Amino acid sequence: MAIAPRIATAATPAKATLRALLSQHATRLGLTASAIDTIVARSQITHWRPGQQIFAADDAHDLVNFLVGGAVKVLCQGRRGVPVLVQIARPGQFFGLASLFDRPGPRQFSAVAHVPAVVAMMSQEVMNGVVAGLPAGRALQLMAYSWRALSRLLYEKCLLLTMPLRDRLVHELEILAHDFGQPHPAGVLIDLPLTQADLAELVVGSRAKVSRCVADIRRAGKLEMTGRRLVLTRRFARQLSL
Repeated sequence: MAIAPRIATAATPAKATLRALLSQHATRLGLTASAIDTIVARSQITHWRPGQQIFAADDAHDLVNFLVGGAVKVLCQGRRGVPVLVQIARPGQFFGLASLFDRPGPRQFSAVAHVPAVVAMMSQEVMNGVVAGLPAGRALQLMAYSWRALSRLLYEKCLLLTMPLRDRLVHELEILAHDFGQPHPAGVLIDLPLTQADLAELVVGSRAKVSRCVADIRRAGKLEMTGRRLVLTRRFARQLSL
């Protein structure tokens, strides 16, 4: 039986963070101040523990999800039950791999909290009302954001099909460093706990083969471990610039 998330019903710091994130990305999203007010007022803040499922494949798609804090894994169930980690969403992203304008229907993906996650949820009706209230140019901006996000993800996954396993791993580490990177004396720390099973799901490879690739990259001095966190060294960065 699924464990329900903790739901915040009153004004909370998470609502302030939601407002800050929407304001930070307002130009890219095409949101006006009044649209942000509506989203903040009408959204429900939910808190999820690591490993909790936020939604499952085949669930009804009638909620829009925006990540306020933490990280969320979006997964696709592959053939023979092998999970494919499609993306790890970062704060400031809508997630769910559906257009913001899709009609309610069954989902094709699932989402699981990777670390403690704070998610703002709003109904499709609320989002439709926000779009209807935007000036025409801003509404097109929001539509373009949705299309660009999905197109970029499709491009990244198609690119992986052209790469051997080691290159796929390097490519995904680069994306994680961009999304979750923090400065570190040795290079860039991916500030996210990652297991080799997580990496195997990201690159669609066996855990054993991914473990060997990680070991090779570490021996080359391009990758270090700090607890469960990875550090891409300056040598890794020089490799990418070649």
